[in-house]
Amino acid sequence: MPDLGGDGEQRTARRQRVLKQGKILLPNGMTVFDCTVRDMSATGARLIVGDSGAIPNGFRLVFTADRSMREVKVVWRRPEQLGVHFLSEPKKAPLLKW
Repeated sequence: MPDLGGDGEQRTARRQRVLKQGKILLPNGMTVFDCTVRDMSATGARLIVGDSGAIPNGFRLVFTADRSMREVKVVWRRPEQLGVHFLSEPKKAPLLKW
């Protein structure tokens, strides 16, 4: 699996610095965490989160600006950061009040 931000530098796609607001939507569909997307490539992203230990290994990442959503899986963790790999193409997020 590609490493999106660890020391191994095993990325499969070039990463770009970004500053996007996001929401982490857990599989139960009712729990939401705020996050900031700091780096992104065609295959994944680096997220800034409050507590990475509270986030499961798989979730939906919603980009609030355009309301697009992707299924992701965590490929690395640090105390306030997550590296995620995109498992799906972007699709429109459901209309929810976050």
